[in-house]
Amino acid sequence: MKREKVRHLLPLFNNINMIIPRMSVFLPHDKKFFELFEALADKTVDAAGLLVELSNDYSLLSEINRQLGILEDEADSIVHEIVRELFFDHTRVTEEKGDIRYFAHNLDNVIDGIEKAVRRLTFTQTLPEPVVEFAPIIQEASEEICTAVHCLRDMRCEEGSLEAHCIRINELENEADEINRRWLRKLMTTPTKSSDEVLERLLLKEIVEILEDTMDQCEDVANILETFRLKGGI
Repeated sequence: MKREKVRHLLPLFNNINMIIPRMSVFLPHDKKFFELFEALADKTVDAAGLLVELSNDYSLLSEINRQLGILEDEADSIVHEIVRELFFDHTRVTEEKGDIRYFAHNLDNVIDGIEKAVRRLTFTQTLPEPVVEFAPIIQEASEEICTAVHCLRDMRCEEGSLEAHCIRINELENEADEINRRWLRKLMTTPTKSSDEVLERLLLKEIVEILEDTMDQCEDVANILETFRLKGGI
């Protein structure tokens, strides 16, 4: 008798499992993610600003390296807070949570990339020319990201602006690709005069690749922003 009752209830349970994810679309979402995203984007702008400052005055290397370490720790804390909030957020389906987590980690990776490049610079005696070329591009991309993130609060009014920012970030990433190709060609084809120069060139090649990868992370951020735009928000 009990088995018969359970058998009759199974279709009801199946319907509930189908309905709950759909209902989550209509549930009020926690607005705290906007604040966390904006705080993380602000840290990205700060990190890029330090890279530009360093390209203007290389004597600040030690201090800027220290400040970037602090920024990276603060950014990591924000990412941990986002993940914690997602764990307790029952208004979003798993796919939405994955988008938010992916976005936060990519944004954090921009800061990590800048900090990583500057740490490599502590092994150099002079400011490498590629840093001077990459720095303003990374700074502009981070500013575009920051402005775009603020558009998420009102997607109905800001959708066009968000799209424009994402397009500009992709254009900047293409510029970074061109710088990367040009320097790799130069580093790999110019003859070296000593073993020390070989080591210096390998270090410079790694710095160029880190900076180019940082711009790739900016493009990844733009791509997930486009996903939010297509979905109508977060």
